[in-house]
Amino acid sequence: PSPSLALPSWTMPSKTDRANTKAKAEPKAKSEPKDKGEAKPKVQAQAGTVVPVVGLPEGWWAVEKTYGTGGMAGSTYTRYYCKNHGSICTIKKAVELWAQDEGKDPAKYLAEYDAKKKAEKDKAQEDRQAKGFVEGKKKLEAIEAFQNTYGKLDGATICALPGWKGESKYLPNSGQRNARYYAPDGSIYPLVNQVEALFGFKLLAGKLDEIPDIEAVRSSLTYDAKGKVVNVARRERVLDEFTVVKDKPEPKKRKFSVMVAEEQHYRETEYISVVKLLTDDAEARLQGLNVPEAEEVLEAAPKIQRLLVERGLTWAPQLLYVTGSRSMRTAGKKLLEAMRGIYYDRAVPFNDRPCFQKVSLRDDKKLTCTGHHVSWSNQLALWKIGQLSEAKAGFAVCRQDTPDPFQLDAVWQIFEPKVQDVESLDKGARPGQGEGIDEGKESS
Repeated sequence: PSPSLALPSWTMPSKTDRANTKAKAEPKAKSEPKDKGEAKPKVQAQAGTVVPVVGLPEGWWAVEKTYGTGGMAGSTYTRYYCKNHGSICTIKKAVELWAQDEGKDPAKYLAEYDAKKKAEKDKAQEDRQAKGFVEGKKKLEAIEAFQNTYGKLDGATICALPGWKGESKYLPNSGQRNARYYAPDGSIYPLVNQVEALFGFKLLAGKLDEIPDIEAVRSSLTYDAKGKVVNVARRERVLDEFTVVKDKPEPKKRKFSVMVAEEQHYRETEYISVVKLLTDDAEARLQGLNVPEAEEVLEAAPKIQRLLVERGLTWAPQLLYVTGSRSMRTAGKKLLEAMRGIYYDRAVPFNDRPCFQKVSLRDDKKLTCTGHHVSWSNQLALWKIGQLSEAKAGFAVCRQDTPDPFQLDAVWQIFEPKVQDVESLDKGARPGQGEGIDEGKESS
């Protein structure tokens, strides 16, 4: 290659080169005497598919292979070859070997290779930033610039921007709707603040002509009978699956056995109680139960209720608190801690009784919900904490029939089968993996 080139361009091996390599790789018949002066080929013919790769030195080629066994079976990998070297793992190493074979300074070409890779990485980062896909200080600065000029953005406004659209996917386990928004160029924005960052970067770059007329769009929004702006992504376009699904490698399937939870798999626990919050006696009840985090709970409850209303609830939901472990030595501490927390009334009855979902407060501004629910099971005639499904057993149950969980005074039971109860199950079995229940039994 010419010394003026930063890196040699990629070239496919000629038919002659490949034929010579293959001829050299073929073993001679045993009957033929070996010539002691005959040179052995340095690289044997390799199985696989030759694929084009940008950046390989001249005289090198790439071979794509497939793992045949092990955990990576079926996935592909690439190795690099030339006449003198084989099964090289990286392009960078190929560049170094090429320079050595050509009698050139490897450090020079490796530096040029690194500079080229850095330039490509910087360009990719700039492209992501231009689309609002960046984290940290730069993102916060872009969001602040946008909000200072246009105010906070919301999903309804995004859906009404020219060329934009939105949709939601219903999540049955949590009962939530996961929204995402599509830009005119097809870019996907799962978060509103990513769209704010997109326009914020354009604002900081002085590209005002690329920012839609936000105020004009807001003036055209539709409001419902309650005066709430209509977000079509969350109300009209609710799907079982997003219309655009990114290709992902198929995950390795894990095998689970079905564990059927029976009555003897539960043991009584003194650590679970249900306390109604935002009442005059809430503080006294928490203190009476020796709840160590009582002060934090009482402080968080009104904030959570306010944020729920701000998110669109037209009522002030009732809140309850499920108590958990009190020390590091509490038996079943891990499961108790998973259930412990504040739950809100979803106002949509389940089995004709109130249903509560676990919610937590982050940074005094954001809410996070989990799949834990306090609900009534008609089939099993008990209150349970777990998934909102009759096909799933509870991680904890209270076998008392009351109109709501606030009136429970019976002892709760926690799922904790004895060793002999699970010895017959296949490895990997765990609560929550059952697909159905038999009459009188709970699939945990």
